[in-house]
Amino acid sequence: MRTLWQDIRYGFRMLKKRPGFTMIALVTLAIGIGANTIMFSIADLLLLLQPKHIKSIDKLALCRIKDGKFGAIYYSGYQTLRDSGLGFSDVMAQTGGSGGTTLVRGDSALQIQPLYVSANYFPFLGVTPALGRGFLPEEERVGSASVTVLSHDLWRRLGGNPKLVGEFRNINGVECQIIGVAPKGFTGAAMLGPDLWLPLGSYRAVSTWYRDRPPRANASVDQLYPWCDIVGRLKPGLDMAIAQAQLQSLVPQFQDRYPRQWTAHTSFSLRRPGRIEIDISEQQGRLMFSIVSVVLTTVSMVILIIACLNLANMLMVQGASRHREIAVRMALGGGRLRIIRQLFVESLLLALLGGALGVLLAFWGTQVLNVYVSGIPDDHMSRLRIGLNGRVLAGTLGVCAMATLLSGLRPALRLSKRDIAGEMKTSARSVLGALRRRHEGLSVVGQIALAVALVLCAALLTHSALEVARPDQRFTLTDKLVVQIDPLCFGHDKAQSVQACHDLADHLASLPAVKSLGMTPGLFYGGGGYIGIREHEPAAGGIAPRGPLVRKNARVEVGRDYLEAMEVPLLRGRFFSQLDSALEAEKVAIIDETVARKLRPDGDVLGCFIQWSVPLVRETIPDLYRVVGVVGNRPGVRDGEIYGQMYTPMKPDQLASHFYLHVANSKSVDIVRRQILDEARRVAPRIPILSVAALAEIQGDDNAVWLARFGAHLALTAGSAALFLAALGIYAIKGYMVASRTSEIGIRMALGATRGSIAGMVLRQGLVLTIVGLTVGLLAGLGVAKVAARLLYGVSPIDPVSIVVTVALLGAASLLASYLPARRAAKVDPMTALRCE
Repeated sequence: MRTLWQDIRYGFRMLKKRPGFTMIALVTLAIGIGANTIMFSIADLLLLLQPKHIKSIDKLALCRIKDGKFGAIYYSGYQTLRDSGLGFSDVMAQTGGSGGTTLVRGDSALQIQPLYVSANYFPFLGVTPALGRGFLPEEERVGSASVTVLSHDLWRRLGGNPKLVGEFRNINGVECQIIGVAPKGFTGAAMLGPDLWLPLGSYRAVSTWYRDRPPRANASVDQLYPWCDIVGRLKPGLDMAIAQAQLQSLVPQFQDRYPRQWTAHTSFSLRRPGRIEIDISEQQGRLMFSIVSVVLTTVSMVILIIACLNLANMLMVQGASRHREIAVRMALGGGRLRIIRQLFVESLLLALLGGALGVLLAFWGTQVLNVYVSGIPDDHMSRLRIGLNGRVLAGTLGVCAMATLLSGLRPALRLSKRDIAGEMKTSARSVLGALRRRHEGLSVVGQIALAVALVLCAALLTHSALEVARPDQRFTLTDKLVVQIDPLCFGHDKAQSVQACHDLADHLASLPAVKSLGMTPGLFYGGGGYIGIREHEPAAGGIAPRGPLVRKNARVEVGRDYLEAMEVPLLRGRFFSQLDSALEAEKVAIIDETVARKLRPDGDVLGCFIQWSVPLVRETIPDLYRVVGVVGNRPGVRDGEIYGQMYTPMKPDQLASHFYLHVANSKSVDIVRRQILDEARRVAPRIPILSVAALAEIQGDDNAVWLARFGAHLALTAGSAALFLAALGIYAIKGYMVASRTSEIGIRMALGATRGSIAGMVLRQGLVLTIVGLTVGLLAGLGVAKVAARLLYGVSPIDPVSIVVTVALLGAASLLASYLPARRAAKVDPMTALRCE
């Protein structure tokens, strides 16, 4: 132990004696270990992410219908499962809100996400509200007074006052009493939790889906309640398979009761609720998170390998410069194991100090990531927080041990294997010359190749992110304002709400700064869809399909001058007229060029009839639409391919929640935005304005754009770290090589060599290695890009721009790293160098 302590003290003295080497080595290790710690933190969050506060979460099972038309279950079916006592000790039901949900707060309104649940929801999950209470059984009945439990986050947004419990808030035009506040961090059975919970009996009153569909006098229970997702808690001693087998005895009863939903092959299926959303299977979630974690870990390990290669080279060079010291110690009786231990202890000290700096760097990096994640468009995902914990710090300690082995063991073994007599006679120049011939080339090539691969991937992802975020040049977004309203939240009936919407639209369209105004029931500015479109033609006894089914299209109902306001170009035919919106008018449609050319190669589809369907649920809409116009493509930003668009006119009794305003002068958009808010409050004070945003801002907040940017930023950070480490390694090696060859350089200059020839000699030695490293790295990077081609949007894996940028960056970094030592070599004073020799 005393000898080990002496080795540690001597190691600290040697690090202090070489401040330049120590600083470069610590920075190198801090970047490598810090990058790994940050990646471990993200992977730890993804792999161990699960809902909080839930009792025995591993005993929960999601009950779905296998091979049925839909996976959800009728409310009466939930009651049957709950009362059967088969498989589960307890059962709860939940369903999300359909359509927009607005909570009014004074003169403002919030767009929120509700979750309708059975009365036993909170006891089932083993959760007690932090304030107030949960739901009572009678509050689950249709017609009961509407009550709600707020999430902790929404409670804080509403002021965080405990006196909120007991007050009433307007939710979609219904006065709901706040009876409780959920615990902090509780999101329900999945991570993407709601803003508030309502009992299932409130669905018909609060949800906009049923707002205009009053129940019949003899309505059944299934017509009064929504379809539900069923989650059960397995009985003690039962596994998933046994519980599922027990539930199959109820299949005949469900087939008799629900013949449309249950066929001869339909059965119950149990699986774990998804961690993110309960209807996303655990296997899918784990696979997705595992892939992301593997990619992050691989990238961080590549950075660590580059750092360790740098450190190993520097230790070899420093050890070679200490060849006389090592030889003297061995001549005085120091054994090889003693020398190895001393060198290994120095490497361990470097790794631990570098690890400490790496943890500080990781702490700062996670804080930056949390700020970035807080900007996720999805409010629920933006609440996730990345941090350091015991598991991550244990991983960091393992990385330090790995760095010690990778960077210190081989130099220690090689430097301790010495010829004592030869070492006492030779000079540093010859030792370093042999060392350089053996190890420098392969190590530098490896560092450059790994750095090139990372930088190329970062360049490809960055180029892809720019393509995703780049607006279509045919459509300007900065002069389009989108106004989102909710005319129903104050309890107007449908006729009053429709009239109020049209009055507001007429007034906004009359503003001098507005060129045109369009309307849609929901936000739409292009993008992917899921409907299929097929052409039909007259046939004997009716109509018959003609041609292929065109899949992956979006259908949107538009009102007023939507296409003109969005500046969608008309290629053939006409736009919609006011007569097309009449209740008894012929059903007409406008399609874009993508759909037209898929239906007919020449795109001549004017006057033909089309029918749209939902292939995923095998549902076909019987109505036929006559095509009256063909417009230009509007691909949107959500997918990597151009999806088709189908436009149909809104009916006069249909509500619109989004207005699209084409502003005459794009420079006055901010002024018009404020004017719209003032005019809307003056003309329609009872209609809340949820938001007024430029279409460019909405596009920038798109999830696909955010994810692409986030991936590009991570890749850029990793690529920059690899680039910096590679350049630092080349600089360190060349610098120490030049310092050790001072006498050789002095002799060359004394014999007539010019400063330019000396600098050129040092630069040429690194040029060949740089070219080889670039070639190997480009091949490796292109191979990785080929495998991950699906992650790229609008960019080929063999992207000339990315390749040129990568070669330029690595070439410039390598040149700069070699230039500084070359410049130092050119300034060597021959007389000083010869005196040293």
